[in-house]
Amino acid sequence: MDFIRFSEHLLKRIRERQEVLKTTLASGNAQDFDQYRYMVGQISGLNFAEQEIVALHATTEEVDD
Repeated sequence: MDFIRFSEHLLKRIRERQEVLKTTLASGNAQDFDQYRYMVGQISGLNFAEQEIVALHATTEEVDD
């Protein structure tokens, strides 16, 4: 599996997890404040990972051109 296919799959999984977390938070299903903070932290970490992968894609595409 090449880098682009792998990273696209990873981005898909990251975005799916972000949606699950956001939906859970939006519907008020955090059991307590600690769980709320944990989920917000996960979303933040996933956002960072997504941005890094997208930036790496851009760099890779520039090198390929």
